Amino acid sequence: MATDISMSSNALLLIGHETINSFTDAGAGARAAANLYDTVYEDAITSYPWRFAIGKVTLSQLAADPLNEWSNAFQLPGDLLLTYRTYPRSTFEIYEDKLYTDQETVEIDYWFKPAETTLPPYFVKLMQYLLAAEFAISVTDNRTLAESMLNMADRQRLVAMNRDSQGRTNNAIESAPFIEVR
Repeated sequence: MATDISMSSNALLLIGHETINSFTDAGAGARAAANLYDTVYEDAITSYPWRFAIGKVTLSQLAADPLNEWSNAFQLPGDLLLTYRTYPRSTFEIYEDKLYTDQETVEIDYWFKPAETTLPPYFVKLMQYLLAAEFAISVTDNRTLAESMLNMADRQRLVAMNRDSQGRTNNAIESAPFIEVR
């Protein structure tokens, strides 16, 4: 079971640094982990529509007057990192923690920040490489090591995306232009 500390500690180990037991430990590794972990994690989560980090919710319509040209305002979920898609598909704008649209009801698919203990192993491994790449410069001042860790992260990202894609049915190709011209 992964935690923010275990992923950071393993990332430090990958770059040849001592492991940590908490973000408040003494040393450059703990300082780097404490300051960089959250941004690396949120960036990795929103870099791809990971099935374990996409939620679906029907938004609550607000009674307040909507902004500008929109007819309706909806409250966004508190754990939203980024909006992925709306249903029905329509035009919208987000200001602060509200979504504005002309639709009467809105459902969204959105990225949220899952607890580290629920992460699948392929993503944990990706996080360790991404963290190692980030930590390498601040902890070891070794750009070559950082680039090497980033290359490992890029390879692991492909593996992770492939494994994650197994969580939904593939969409059939609807268009067959070569057959249609016959």
